[in-house]
Amino acid sequence: MTTPTCTQCENLGYRTFNGKRWAQATVCTCQNPCPACEGDGAIIQWGDDGKTWVKACKCVGVNRRVQRYNDAHLPARYHGKTVEDFVVEATGHQSVKKWLLDFQKRGQANDPGFLLFGGPGVGKTHLLCGILRFLVMERGLQCRYIDCFQLLAELKATFETGTGSSALMEDVCNVSILGMDELGKTRPTGWQHGVLDQIISRRYDAGLTTFVTTNYVVNASQDAAKAPNPNDPNWLEKTAGTSLQDRVGPRIYSRLREMCRPFHLQGTDKRQTSLAAQ
Repeated sequence: MTTPTCTQCENLGYRTFNGKRWAQATVCTCQNPCPACEGDGAIIQWGDDGKTWVKACKCVGVNRRVQRYNDAHLPARYHGKTVEDFVVEATGHQSVKKWLLDFQKRGQANDPGFLLFGGPGVGKTHLLCGILRFLVMERGLQCRYIDCFQLLAELKATFETGTGSSALMEDVCNVSILGMDELGKTRPTGWQHGVLDQIISRRYDAGLTTFVTTNYVVNASQDAAKAPNPNDPNWLEKTAGTSLQDRVGPRIYSRLREMCRPFHLQGTDKRQTSLAAQ
């Protein structure tokens, strides 16, 4: 007999949704109460020899993953994005997607991460949030998303008010897998540079996995110094002075290059394409 498909969660046992600021997850109503343990969280099993024992129901793991997802702070609008639904439409997309799918399947929290670089709107945040969603909800790994610009602004506010920021810094530095979005959006100076250096250095020393996205080129070349063609979809990457090393400094850049595999995500700005089609 075919198991009926839940129209809300497609038998995943959970749903993700837009929580206004952060992406949120909840156990699906089809699992409440859990049909296997009826909400007890444990299942009694009987062996052929007549012995019985109790084991935790799989719904306990789902509840734990839901909480970890809610603590990961993915941006709300990306809650349903997956690596699988990323559309391959430009040179190099297939190799990027394959690497990410392989990591979803077998990657561990001490493996090298990735560094996605490309122009705005090509899908970097989509892929970052997609892989974090999978690693949390399907594999139960502890992950955290941060927007680098927002993180520095939040830390600055706590410093100025004297409320402290040690808990946030410890979370970012120590989480098993960290997703850093928009690295280099602002050129860090003074204490901001020190904060980024501490995050990268501590994760580098601990061998923790870090995923990074940036609009800036990873390998500066002579072409980067030439005047950009405004009709080139990757014009931002080719603007003078926009290499990632220039934005974050040689120390941070050197560690990132050892911690992460770089991928150039080419393509056109999907946001502008979507607006033009309206």
